[in-house]
Amino acid sequence: MSIGSFLDKDTPPSSQDILAALGSRQALWKQLDSFLQESYALLGDLNYGGKNYGWNLRYRKGGKTLLVLFPQQGYSVAQIILGKAEVEQALAAKLGKNVRTCLVETPQLHDGRWLFIKVKTARDVKDVEQLLAIKRRPKIAG
Repeated sequence: MSIGSFLDKDTPPSSQDILAALGSRQALWKQLDSFLQESYALLGDLNYGGKNYGWNLRYRKGGKTLLVLFPQQGYSVAQIILGKAEVEQALAAKLGKNVRTCLVETPQLHDGRWLFIKVKTARDVKDVEQLLAIKRRPKIAG
């Protein structure tokens, strides 16, 4: 199974296509997007991640990716990479079951833990925001 829903390299999805795919959970996508805009002054750029990932919104700061959002049918997937020290901080944080399980079950690689979090609830959004704050302190009060 692919990480995202939009896999055709030659057909980038429109904002309306993405929101339609997200269905009833589009507000969660919008909340994460707003958080990144308000707290980090970042806009997501539409990016094709290959046949296994598809089209996504990638949020980068200083040449480094902070977060990638993949639209799926009925939900989104947030990809965040945490280094060893960041993982320790995240494990000490109060996270919901979904994100904690993802954090614990994802193997630690040399370049970090590549978390692919299924964002289906408001708690998931809050947890992703917490992980982002661990990864990089927000620049703008929000």
